[in-house]
Amino acid sequence: MTNDRSTDVIGQVVAEIYARLGEPITIDDMARSAMYSKFHFTRMFQQAIGVPPGRFLTSVRFREAERLLLSTSLSVTEIAERVGYSSLGTFSAKFKSTFGLSPSVYRDLAVYAEPVSGAPVSGAKLRKRP
Repeated sequence: MTNDRSTDVIGQVVAEIYARLGEPITIDDMARSAMYSKFHFTRMFQQAIGVPPGRFLTSVRFREAERLLLSTSLSVTEIAERVGYSSLGTFSAKFKSTFGLSPSVYRDLAVYAEPVSGAPVSGAKLRKRP
């Protein structure tokens, strides 16, 4: 069960993830920022958000990468760096495993896709447990 303090702490960590998206961020960094042990923080985060912190971070990074691919002319290398990957190969491999296409092919094929309706996610909503 999450309490108000843990909800506030998780919210602050989520805000920090968005603010530092281009920087290397580890679960240890997140836990240290929350002032909890890595294991307690991971359990607390997953309970509040619904996914482990590492998966959440990856999701946020790929949402931003997708947005940059579709709305800018930045190179794939520049996008990888902006979303926290120092290795283009790692970024491209993980992107392909997530989306089924390499970042450059994804960008090239996007011109043929219909726009998807719905508001983009601007932040996480914490689940309150009874």
